[in-house]
Amino acid sequence: MIAGVDGCKDKWIAVVETPDGGTRIRRPCTFQELTQDRGLDFIVIDVPIGLMERGSRQADVLARQFLGKRGCCVFPAPIRPVLDCGTWEEACSVRLKVENKKMSKQQFGILRKVSEIDAALRRSTADGLREGHPEVSFALMNGGLPISIGKKKPDGRKQRNNLVCKYFPDASRHLNENPYHREDVLDAYALLWTARRIRNREERRFPEERVFDRFGLLSEIAA
Repeated sequence: MIAGVDGCKDKWIAVVETPDGGTRIRRPCTFQELTQDRGLDFIVIDVPIGLMERGSRQADVLARQFLGKRGCCVFPAPIRPVLDCGTWEEACSVRLKVENKKMSKQQFGILRKVSEIDAALRRSTADGLREGHPEVSFALMNGGLPISIGKKKPDGRKQRNNLVCKYFPDASRHLNENPYHREDVLDAYALLWTARRIRNREERRFPEERVFDRFGLLSEIAA
């Protein structure tokens, strides 16, 4: 069983492919609950995996180039030395020593989730995990054209909703039954679309050449 997973505040929302080829939206859960579900064999998740000691990841740079004006949606992954920092001030201090620049509040906002998943992967308690990015997936679902309107605006949400319903015939019913966290659920559907492509060996990879961090974790965005 495969799933697309997107962050939702302090939890995660998964859209799972059912045995009959349909889909199911799971309630928000913790990452531990997600990985303890023995029914899930493969997950594409929206979080940076494979971190650099310093500098930018090729995955982020290439995904931003692909999205053009919407490249701002791809947040730069934090560097590994800041993972254990408990406060933004501490993270800024560490990054100043490594790269002579502070850490953005945006980067720090995803640090806890990045650290949690990095630790799980290094302990080998989160097998079958690949990194994706909803906006990159939506662009490819849209014939390679990035969606120019943000997902929080009605027209942007409508375009993403239409793409999801195009590729997942039962999505409209499930979305109506689950009106909460609509943007996150749509993102999870886009990541499930990517999970299907990976299973069928049809995915596009950023970068195409495999890049690994010093712990052997794949540093790549798949779509």
